[in-house]
Amino acid sequence: MRKILLLLMLVASQSSWVHAQSGHVQIPINRQGLHDNIDKEQAAASKFDGKADDFVKVSEDQTINLQVTNAIMKEVDDMQLEIERDSSLDHRLKVKYLTGLYAVLKDYNQKRARGIIEPEEAPAMINAYRDMMRADIKGKSIAPYIKHLSFGGSERIIEIFRDNQGYKDARGEVFSKYAFNNLETVMPKLQAYLDFPGTDSIIAAVARKYPNQVLTYATSYTPMANVIKRNQDPVVQLIVRIGQSPQSTKILPFIDQLMDGSISVEKLEKVVDNDYQYYKQMVKSMIALQKMKAEGGNPFGMKAMMENMQAKSLLYIREVNDLHEDPANVRFRIVKDFTPEELYYLIINGQEELYTSSYTNHNNAGLYDQMMVRMKPPRGDSLLMMVNFDRFKKFIAMAAGFNTLDNFLKSMAPENSNYLMQKYVQNLEKTEDLEDAVDVANSFGSIREEKLLNFLRAEVKKNLAYVKKHNDRRGTVIYQLLTSLFETESAKGENDSSKATDIAAELSLPPINYVGFNTLQNDSGRVYQQVFFYGDKDGQESYASFMTNFPSSEWRAVKNKYWVTITSLKGKPTTIYANLPIDEPGDKEAIQRLSEYLDENDIHPTIFIHRGHSYHINTTLDNLQSSAKIVVLGSCGGYHNLATVLEKSPEAHIISSKQVGTRFVNEPIIHSLEDVVRAGKNVDWVIMWAQLAKKFAPDARNRELFSDYVPPHKNLGAIFIKAYRQIMKDEKK
Repeated sequence: MRKILLLLMLVASQSSWVHAQSGHVQIPINRQGLHDNIDKEQAAASKFDGKADDFVKVSEDQTINLQVTNAIMKEVDDMQLEIERDSSLDHRLKVKYLTGLYAVLKDYNQKRARGIIEPEEAPAMINAYRDMMRADIKGKSIAPYIKHLSFGGSERIIEIFRDNQGYKDARGEVFSKYAFNNLETVMPKLQAYLDFPGTDSIIAAVARKYPNQVLTYATSYTPMANVIKRNQDPVVQLIVRIGQSPQSTKILPFIDQLMDGSISVEKLEKVVDNDYQYYKQMVKSMIALQKMKAEGGNPFGMKAMMENMQAKSLLYIREVNDLHEDPANVRFRIVKDFTPEELYYLIINGQEELYTSSYTNHNNAGLYDQMMVRMKPPRGDSLLMMVNFDRFKKFIAMAAGFNTLDNFLKSMAPENSNYLMQKYVQNLEKTEDLEDAVDVANSFGSIREEKLLNFLRAEVKKNLAYVKKHNDRRGTVIYQLLTSLFETESAKGENDSSKATDIAAELSLPPINYVGFNTLQNDSGRVYQQVFFYGDKDGQESYASFMTNFPSSEWRAVKNKYWVTITSLKGKPTTIYANLPIDEPGDKEAIQRLSEYLDENDIHPTIFIHRGHSYHINTTLDNLQSSAKIVVLGSCGGYHNLATVLEKSPEAHIISSKQVGTRFVNEPIIHSLEDVVRAGKNVDWVIMWAQLAKKFAPDARNRELFSDYVPPHKNLGAIFIKAYRQIMKDEKK
């Protein structure tokens, strides 16, 4: 016991004497180690701020610091004395309670270090443990003392008292704390709490946020299904009713309309079998849900509706994409009856796969072109009002990226276009994630109309002044970053290298226009790369073409059942691992086996290359390592993919495309990258992109495809995410 207790070894009696301010306490030597462990955790708590001063600093508020210090230092010492002095406790029980006290302190320190508990909760945790210990000694329930703790503060404490009569109730109480804060992931864990009184309330809460999860269990042959079916909550009962239909997963997104009686399960069953009628009904319902949300409502089925609509939209888009070499009347036949609002939803749901020529083309037949032609009247503001401005920021960002924003804005009155763009850059601080802010950053890099650029710069500055005035730190960071990006990116008279250098300096980031060769090497000087292929026709063709880039005079390729290892014979040591494009689902197994091999052999690639459609991207990202310095997506440059890459690999430079990647562009990029790496040079994106642009210049088709690829120094969205996270990380420190 720190500072208060003095241990004196008495060898003859095989025991220790503890001298406290309040007197002498005899401690057998076989419990001395427990006290030492507690002392170590007390010391660790005080050293968290770098000072071993027996003072626990968790805040800038000295009152809070004193309360936490008193709990961890004095109250813990007092509890040690209390346990040792209690003559009603035998050695076994004293060990139990001392071990528990140590566990509480260790749990607190570990969670504080990982940022998953509020440090100020220490007094509540120590007091709760003391009260539970005293209740346990008297044979009373521990349950009443758990109510005021968080889940993080309580989950470990109750496990110390597993044999207490109140353990089951306390465990249920703790689970409720977890459940209501983790509704998205709680259902699988709920099966261990089916007889807990709070289970019905938890299921009802999940039904309102993730109704598809309740439907999955309601239609299963598990004990959970019976619990759901007996639940009297009206939303849960409606989900049970939907589950009785063979088309339940298609019908579930309409739960809000089913609740208000505007549609029936029977009518939906007739609609969902027809692809176009089903898509048409989803668009109609999504517009209604957006109206409900705008009026302050909380639609239950919106997430499921968005997921189903995107899946259906991508089926249409892929067909249009696949027919890119056919005449327009054949290529776009599948959407010939679509209304402007139906085309609008196709566009915003297809961001990560839409070909430029599917969006707009010289025949004026693209999805955007037809959306504008079919408008009556042909005004963009009328269309946005029709869809209740659903994801209009996404649409504006796409229009900027595909160079149709000016056309869209000119379809409406100037005052309306100005208002629309004002709304585009407003309230970025109020979103749950950074997606809207990243879209604004990306679109700025695509807009060429100087008047619009100046307008947006001014609006961003207005919003910066507003959030500063209201002391909104998150908003201040977002708008300050956008201001810096916009001003530096638009600097006149500077080349790309100078701009990239200035942006990195302005945002306190490492270089964004090149990757140092030394950062790509491992300790032995070798550069490791991993390439992901998939087992569909496109993946197999890409793999076959990819392998032609490695002549036997310069590379050695060794193949096993799951992957090929390609090793350089000339230049700097380079090894490339590429999984074989085995027919699905064998491709996923090949990727898993390769990743396991890399882990087992402590191989950490610094270059990762995705070769596949966007629906394969999650598998690639799941296998991405934190060692990544260069990530070539070749497709799917959407916010969520950029965010995932940078979450796993904060230093990664990302090459992405505004549309689905093509091997006719991917391979020249990869070939250029390999040449630079084998030469032992820094990977300078400005130089590489200039060389590639020159290479594609004579080829009109591939020149157009290449123009949709975004190099790392031009990827303003990725740069924004990096800078934002760095600032917030530094402030947290």
